[in-house]
Amino acid sequence: MRILYATHGHGSYIPPLPLSAEQVIIGPNYPDADTPDGRPLSRRTGQEFDMRLVLRTLPADFVPDLFVALVDAWFGSVPRHVDSLPCPTVLLIADTHHGAAPVTDLLRYAREERYHRLSVTHDPHHLHWFAKAGLEPVACHLNLNVRDFGVPFAEQRQPHIVFVGQTSSQHSRRGRLLQLLIEQGLPVSAGADATHNAAKRYAKAQLTFNCSLNGDLNMRVFEALSAGACLLTDRLALASGLDQHFTDGQHLITYDDDQDLLDKARYYLARPDDCLAIARAGHERYQSLFSESRRRQTFLDYALGDAQQAQQCAQAARQHDPRSNERCDPDTLEFRAATYQTIQELQRLELIREVTFSERIPQQQRADFSDLNTVRLSTNASDPSRTALIATVADLTEMAASRTPCPARFLVLADATMDSLIPLGMAMMSLRLQDANPTIERDPSRPGWRGRGGWLFTAPVAADAG
Repeated sequence: MRILYATHGHGSYIPPLPLSAEQVIIGPNYPDADTPDGRPLSRRTGQEFDMRLVLRTLPADFVPDLFVALVDAWFGSVPRHVDSLPCPTVLLIADTHHGAAPVTDLLRYAREERYHRLSVTHDPHHLHWFAKAGLEPVACHLNLNVRDFGVPFAEQRQPHIVFVGQTSSQHSRRGRLLQLLIEQGLPVSAGADATHNAAKRYAKAQLTFNCSLNGDLNMRVFEALSAGACLLTDRLALASGLDQHFTDGQHLITYDDDQDLLDKARYYLARPDDCLAIARAGHERYQSLFSESRRRQTFLDYALGDAQQAQQCAQAARQHDPRSNERCDPDTLEFRAATYQTIQELQRLELIREVTFSERIPQQQRADFSDLNTVRLSTNASDPSRTALIATVADLTEMAASRTPCPARFLVLADATMDSLIPLGMAMMSLRLQDANPTIERDPSRPGWRGRGGWLFTAPVAADAG
């Protein structure tokens, strides 16, 4: 089977899972390469490229049976004119959990290129946005490109916590929690390494630490369990898929917050037999559901099966998330997604702890935020002691870009109707203002929804605010 696979990755960073012996990889980080007998292996492209031109670089007799494109919200690899290909096409949607406009940008791209089928790979909790847009079928193939390195299950473990991965400023919560473990005197071994070496380290440690970047079901969950690790990872929302496939305390261990992480790390380090039992159960569960051969076959069945098979796969992917059953017109969808992704980014930066909804917000719009895993959601009870500060998503995006926290780390979602005078319906609450009636007015010079201008607030904030 001849498969064209487009990706922003490279040979040592998330290479595609081999789906066929005749797979040709294309992207900006792969060279022009062929086998000695002239069979194509890879082709270099620009960041954005025309698939009609790519086909001309391949042998005349190379007619693809399937085209797969991994496109993330950073758009490192962007195929164009996909509809010109003489084969089924599948868009793998990745990394919608961070960045300025990850959901709306990928929604826009999916509408423009109109792949035959879509699938999310790291963020099943965002599948509903694409289903709402009517981009059917859209399924979920969790971490399709995770590789199994065949590490033997280790019966003897070293009494420490291992972490392999990034702790850059992009991963602020992860770095902070890892530092917390170290400062509290827990035995931690941390650092970057190649994925095949990481697998060996996971297998030898009593505990493997993980923290998602922003509520995503990340690759480390699968890499660690495939190596037989006893995984200690952050609790995710139900729609993320973690709880649907793995049971807390049986296949892995989840924590809620800083103290819960410390308590469970200490508890399980003192119980090596429990860790070994969880590691074995997690490894067996992974092999039964997510081995390379199973992921490969499941994906190909979806990509190449008939319309009924594809629809069944799509329905199975969204059965645990009723939000996928809603349909939304483009303007309303973009409005809601823009609101969501801004709050999501503020969560990643740990700039907010709570979002409170006005009673006027429809339940469907409240549900958009139910997959935020570190932000508490509640309903505003019209507390007269709180004074609102009105803001658009543009204002909050500016706050996120400058990493300026809301003083009380508290947001209220107010009247979010499209015809509202507050188009994006944001209100920052619980700020202690000396003036109970701050001036709130339109400022046409500030960015806002569809050119309507942002909001200007003028009110003295008490010195002890926050």
